[in-house]
Amino acid sequence: MADVILLSTADWDHPLWTNKQHLAVSLADAGHRVLYVDSLGVRSARAGRSDAGRILRRLRRSLAPLREVRERIWVLSPLVLPGQISGLAGRLNRWSLNLALFWADWCLDLRTPLLWTFNPNTRFYLKLGRFHSTIYHCVDRIQAQPGMPVAALETAEQDLCGAVNAVFTTAPQLQKTLAPLNAGTHLFGNVADAGHFAQARSDLVQRPRDLPTSDGPCLMFIGAIDAYKLDLPLFEALVAGNPQWTFVLIGPVGETDPSTDASALTAHANAHWLGPKPYSELPAYLAAADVALLPLQLNDYTRHMYPMKFFEYLAAGCPVVSTAIPSLLDQADVACLCPPEVEPFQAAIAALLKGDGPSLEQRLARAVRFTYESRTASMLDCLDAHGLMPADPAPPQAMPYHRVRRQLRAGWFAESLGLLMAQGLERAGASRLSQRLLDGLLIRSPDRVVWLAGRARQALAAGDHDSGRQLIERIWQLDGEAELLHQLLFRRGSRPGDRTDQLAMFDALASSTVLPLHFAGYCRVVRTYRAIDSKEPATLERCCSALARIIDQLEQDPNTYRCLRPNRENRAKLLISAHLTRLRGLMALQDHSGLDQAASELVRCAGRYDPFAIDRTTATRMTRNMMRCLAIAAVMAWHASDSRRMDAVLEQAERLRTACFADRFDAISQRTQEDHRGFADQMLERLRGCRWSMDPSARLPSADAFVEPLLLVYFPVLRPDRAEKAWRFLTALSGQSAA
Repeated sequence: MADVILLSTADWDHPLWTNKQHLAVSLADAGHRVLYVDSLGVRSARAGRSDAGRILRRLRRSLAPLREVRERIWVLSPLVLPGQISGLAGRLNRWSLNLALFWADWCLDLRTPLLWTFNPNTRFYLKLGRFHSTIYHCVDRIQAQPGMPVAALETAEQDLCGAVNAVFTTAPQLQKTLAPLNAGTHLFGNVADAGHFAQARSDLVQRPRDLPTSDGPCLMFIGAIDAYKLDLPLFEALVAGNPQWTFVLIGPVGETDPSTDASALTAHANAHWLGPKPYSELPAYLAAADVALLPLQLNDYTRHMYPMKFFEYLAAGCPVVSTAIPSLLDQADVACLCPPEVEPFQAAIAALLKGDGPSLEQRLARAVRFTYESRTASMLDCLDAHGLMPADPAPPQAMPYHRVRRQLRAGWFAESLGLLMAQGLERAGASRLSQRLLDGLLIRSPDRVVWLAGRARQALAAGDHDSGRQLIERIWQLDGEAELLHQLLFRRGSRPGDRTDQLAMFDALASSTVLPLHFAGYCRVVRTYRAIDSKEPATLERCCSALARIIDQLEQDPNTYRCLRPNRENRAKLLISAHLTRLRGLMALQDHSGLDQAASELVRCAGRYDPFAIDRTTATRMTRNMMRCLAIAAVMAWHASDSRRMDAVLEQAERLRTACFADRFDAISQRTQEDHRGFADQMLERLRGCRWSMDPSARLPSADAFVEPLLLVYFPVLRPDRAEKAWRFLTALSGQSAA
């Protein structure tokens, strides 16, 4: 089960529970551990009793900032200046929050946690790369609330959406707005605690003492009474025009919008404001309601909201009359949805009081479908499909949230000293003594990752690749990272031995049945390039066959093309890397029939690949390899004299080039060292020059048209001085003379 740091925009003990508290509870009920971080504030504090009360409560909590509130849920209340993200105040807030998180991490031993944030300003406070995965959960258009720094929040939210792994929204308009910013944006509408509000239908529920008695029907509204979203003029007109109905309002007035004035509404004898009530008592009040109301305005905020209270009303069994905001339009079969006008609202209420409208069975059946348990399970399934959930169970030595905690362990000094002694012996030429020292230490403490990594390096350097592989497998099982293997794969200077030694080493590593697919897959990729350099045909044939199996395995996985893991952990990136490496291997073998088949498979793969369906950083960095693969496919279409295949290749190249210039990828393209967009333009320009007509009388382009595309396959930039390398392949392919 995962550790989750939930960055909220509402304090845990706020009387009006929202998505944040309910999500924490449902995650904990599913077995996950949750660190709930109280609101950091998204705006500056205002003068008035409401914000002053919050500040005083936070000051009191700061005396004991970490507290367990229920099983598997801890609440952290960092001391911050509300809404301050820049300047000295912003630096103090970041320092205070991170100090509080370090304390919580020390107490709870958080391992590879997920960050689940509701705060658009998250990147001002935290480094997202320290989390296993990051999710931004957008439940409303917070910048449309009164007093918010609209432009700053808009910019921060767009930046956050592009940086996190996934975005969850609760309303169709939010989904429409944010989906272009992140490939992992999904709509999960609001829900309710159906079991809690079902208590309203129990015969055991007692009528609250402060609930007014009346001979007429009772119409009830529960929630925040704020002028920016509630249609107070409409509400007052309903109250004034229907003295035979009793109206009950429960909730705080003007908490978010201080300009709210509900005095005209509550001045009527048939309107009763009871103030905020504890969440646990709300079902008892709803038990007395004949109709539950949602008289909302239609404005920018409400068009982007999905009121939780709608399903709470349904779960309590109440007939519902609501303004027809966009998020509720698909619920018209279980509620009366009206324009925000008096006559339609009044008519709908009257109809429900007569017994017309959706039945109780319909309302309850709908409420049962929209619960926190089911929605949270669906969200977790979605994250798992995208490859964003950590291993379950977590490795015993999984990386702590604060990596420095590894150095603060009691055994770290002994580990470092033992490794230092082994390295000293090795430098002194006593390699065998160094190995015996580490072997002896590991007999006493077999799970010390530092010693295991040191011993694995020695085994690989000595050519004992099977032992090295087994040690690396053990490291992976212990910490889930195997940093040593990452260095061997992606840092050429860390590889021991010559090309032949490295080929044998990666051959052993690729045979692992313990290491995850991305490690085993890249071992096969690197092994193939070593085989190309070593010019060993038999070995290269085995490498290409192994890559074909990797490709087939990835193609069979329905989640490969929507993997949201970053860079080399991304399954789509591994798939394209395997395709390109296999194509290069077959080119080196001059296996033209195999190359023709592999090129056709690549074109089908390119048709399935959507750069907008994976994370933007990985999609940007894949541009070069995708274009290189397509260049090889174009050469094979020319070899087959198949203009249709050539057109299909160019269609994909045009599509991918256009995609890489989309706004979503601007920020990444400007930060990468390589000019991926320039490369795509360069390759596409040359492939366009290779096209020929489908007319049977049309002449094929000459082989020299493909020299430059092939040079871009072989080298990062055009190398006309190395044209003979492209010509050797083209000559072997077509039988043409280089002359």
